[in-house]
Amino acid sequence: MEREHVTVTDDGRIRQKDGANFSGRELARVEPDAADEAVTYFENRFTELEKYVNTELLRLKQVTINDDLKASLAQLREEILSAKAIGDFEALLGKVEGLASQPDQEKSEPEETSEKPAELTENADAPVENDSKASEVTSEPEESTAEVSESAEAPAASADGKPESAEEPAESSGTEPQEKRREDLPESLAPLAALASHARDLARQNDWMHGQAGFEQIQEKWQDIVAADESLASEPGYADLLKERDDARKQFTERKEAWHQKKKERKKANLEKRERLLEQLQEVINKKKWQAIKQVNSISSRWEEIKDLPGGDEASAQEKRFADLLQQFNENKVAFLVKKAEKEEANLAGKLAVLDKMKQLVAALGPDTENWDQRDAEMELLSKQWKKIGHVPMEQSEGVWEQFKSVRDEFFNRKYEHNEKFRKQTKKNIQKKIRMCEKAEALAEEKDLALAVREMNNLHKNWKNTGAVPKEKNDELWERFNEATRKFNKIKSENQDVIRRQEQENLAQKVALCEKAEELKESTNWNETSAELENLMKQWKETGPVSRRKSNKLWSRFKKAMDAFYDNRRKHYRVVREDQKANYEKKRGIVSEIEKLAGQENVEEALEQVKELQEQFKKIGFVPIKKKSRLDSDYKAACDTFYDKLRATTRGRSESTGKEPVSGRAGKGARDEYFKLKKECDKMHEEIMRYKDTMTFINPGGKGNALIDDIQKKIDKEQNKLNAKLEKLEDLRQKMEE
Repeated sequence: MEREHVTVTDDGRIRQKDGANFSGRELARVEPDAADEAVTYFENRFTELEKYVNTELLRLKQVTINDDLKASLAQLREEILSAKAIGDFEALLGKVEGLASQPDQEKSEPEETSEKPAELTENADAPVENDSKASEVTSEPEESTAEVSESAEAPAASADGKPESAEEPAESSGTEPQEKRREDLPESLAPLAALASHARDLARQNDWMHGQAGFEQIQEKWQDIVAADESLASEPGYADLLKERDDARKQFTERKEAWHQKKKERKKANLEKRERLLEQLQEVINKKKWQAIKQVNSISSRWEEIKDLPGGDEASAQEKRFADLLQQFNENKVAFLVKKAEKEEANLAGKLAVLDKMKQLVAALGPDTENWDQRDAEMELLSKQWKKIGHVPMEQSEGVWEQFKSVRDEFFNRKYEHNEKFRKQTKKNIQKKIRMCEKAEALAEEKDLALAVREMNNLHKNWKNTGAVPKEKNDELWERFNEATRKFNKIKSENQDVIRRQEQENLAQKVALCEKAEELKESTNWNETSAELENLMKQWKETGPVSRRKSNKLWSRFKKAMDAFYDNRRKHYRVVREDQKANYEKKRGIVSEIEKLAGQENVEEALEQVKELQEQFKKIGFVPIKKKSRLDSDYKAACDTFYDKLRATTRGRSESTGKEPVSGRAGKGARDEYFKLKKECDKMHEEIMRYKDTMTFINPGGKGNALIDDIQKKIDKEQNKLNAKLEKLEDLRQKMEE
């Protein structure tokens, strides 16, 4: 599959396309049917990258220090090149280069030099005798002519390190405007006023060598003028002019020193950057990551971009270490590539051998094939073996992959042709995928976009889990499904604010459900609270999704409250079970007593005692559900034995007296049916409780929702049956009492 900025191979490799200044790389390897979804993901990543770059460029346009701007742009370029995304990287890099190529803000308007005295302009490059102050600012051994010429392009900085515009007027040394003070000066001080004005202009210079020379010439010229007329020093305003000249030079010197200090710090920072690159390269070698060619190339590229370094042995030592490490990597890289090539050739031979076995398996298939499950298992085993084998030479990769797909397609085609069961299942799979396409297309009209996003994600998961479909039909359906996905993603990207608002509304509803669950978690009204929590769970499922970042945390809060209640309920029933065990022992004792009484000769005398025991049996509470059925059966048998013997005794007496016996058959039949029905009700109640306990351990969402719905249907069905049986049980109880 080819697109404007990406290539997707048949085996699911997603690779950026190369550009003039951009070397594309492999971003991921996915299942072929998931490639479009993955490409969309990386395209969205590029959109985010583009927004970030545009924001950074707007910020960097305000940066006035040229070297800081270059460093920031270099870092931004590196971030772009390392981004795992799909888009027009050339255009993005072009924006960065465009800002980098713009002239410095301070050079956008050339400095006016025509006002300088002619002799100063002509002698600007002449050697200067440095006085003590000059030697302080020019004696740095590491500053070369080349470095000074650099400074002409750097934005000026004030003594406190803040950027300073070349057009900013020099600070006045007095409280009155300069123009007014100039008007008040004697005409004899006019040459000195011109020199002071020129000093103010030089104070804003960024060409430190030119500015230093200019101040030396101003000082010499000043001394010559004063030497020619010593009375000028006593003229009104002379002291102000002298202070103005000296303040300008001081300002220039402070700015120059601040600039040199920043330059030193930048050089030191560059040394530290190179040290980190050395550490990264050393780590690659220590871990013997000879395959990390792109990483090393990136390290080398960043190394070359760091140019501004201090003189001395440290930078030279770094250069030597880097060259040695790079040489060591390259030597081992060659050996690694040779081994890799050999391994890939061996992998190719292995994959071809597996393909031969797969072809033999397919060739043996026909109308007489019976054990298709075994054939399926053999094909899956061979497929796993094929996939487990590593990479093959790149030039062979696509061809081998095509063979693999072809032989599997042929296997399923023959199975479809000769296996009726598979053919029916395949048709069901086709119908499933058609329904998924229809649902995906319908989501474009869904008003609740947050819910639609979740449903679309579920559809993609279900699509992957749907069984086999013939290739031609699968391609057709996938294109339809993918087109619906693209349309939906376009709607989603255009309505992010709507989705966020809907998610926020859902969040508020789920927070409210959490609060309700937390209010109920300490309740001891077990049956009523269980019903309320079940209703809250139902509302939770019906509430739309929230952002993924908050979803898990919110569900944990909700489930924690529910778990607290159910844990308390389980603890309660543990105590209840202890009581039930005691009840069981009591009832078991009553059964034993009735059995003993049934064994007496004169059962008529024991009738009242048995009736009393039966009343006690009824009043004793519940027993463990697992033992209840056997206990009821034994109780019923003991009672039947007693009353059968009683009826026999009565019948014998009636026969001897000629009277008709009172029949107990009708009562016995009702009791039999009652106990049988009660046993069924208990069993159904136990089943419902088991289902409800199971629901508390299932996480809503995706397959969890479907499972919870299925369990709830079973509960409702069993409850309806139980209600009907309970009504019948009550009727029987009344008949027995009658």
